Amino acid sequence: MSAVRVALAGAGAIGEIVARDTYPGAAVELVAVVDPDQKRAEAVAKYSGARAFGELKDALDEVDAVDVRVPHHLHAQVALTAIEHGKHVLVEKPIATTLDDARRIVDAARSAGVVLAVAENYPHLQAVQQARALLADGVIGRTLAVRSTRAYQLDGVWRRDWREGTGPAGGILLDQGTHQVSLIRQLAGSVSAVSAVGSHETLSLTLRLDSGIVAQSLLTWQSPGTWDQSEATLYGDAGRLDVVVDYEQHQGGYALWTPDRTERLGNENYYDSHASIVNDWAAAIQESRDPLVIGEEGLEDLAVVIAAADSLQADGAFIDVRRQQ
Repeated sequence: MSAVRVALAGAGAIGEIVARDTYPGAAVELVAVVDPDQKRAEAVAKYSGARAFGELKDALDEVDAVDVRVPHHLHAQVALTAIEHGKHVLVEKPIATTLDDARRIVDAARSAGVVLAVAENYPHLQAVQQARALLADGVIGRTLAVRSTRAYQLDGVWRRDWREGTGPAGGILLDQGTHQVSLIRQLAGSVSAVSAVGSHETLSLTLRLDSGIVAQSLLTWQSPGTWDQSEATLYGDAGRLDVVVDYEQHQGGYALWTPDRTERLGNENYYDSHASIVNDWAAAIQESRDPLVIGEEGLEDLAVVIAAADSLQADGAFIDVRRQQ
């Protein structure tokens, strides 16, 4: 079976990372890089020998699929353009900035019969998959609570006006909240309601889960982050389980404690998940199956974040996540 030919839409920070580190070894062929900044498109295209384009429409005849890595508020526009031309789509999280746009993407992909995947890292991390297996085995007994934390300082290539501002793509809630909601949902199940308090750069979420498990999440862009972090902790009536995420080395995994057992396992780097995301998407296209993170999963994560944003405006009142789904 011939390799899936991909156009990478967006040559910013994440676009360059996947073009440089992921696509050279992926089960697809990166043949086009699209960015309105021609010099940036050309620089990123050199990693794979792809052609550089200023507009997506000019590249669509040469590809089977489009990897969308543009600023959040442009996800819907680019994804829908690709889908309208019958192209498979991988869209960076969050799937969109509004529920209406997210639904439009999901519905359009379903109608067109193309594969839609969301580039959400946590379901692809071995640490999360291992933790899910341990929970299913009852290693920490009955799960009582889960706490997630995303604490770091926004700097370097990740500092962008659209990310830091107060526009439709701005703030840590939209940028990192979808990550943390995905993580909690993977470990503890669906969210029915959410309360949020805090600011544009630091906030705390309290989530009501269908499972009855207590869940909290802390998000901040104002505290220096260590290179490895326990981004989720699960408390059970027989022990505790930490999901450790490593951004610089290869020691991500899990840490388990029970009264008669202590265990730490892991050799994973967070960015390894990008290869899993792309390869799973390519396999889903070639095998005519669903990817690991389907569009509906991205929609569910976004619904929690949108409800949390509404809660911030309502002094932390609990907001029903499913009121608009």
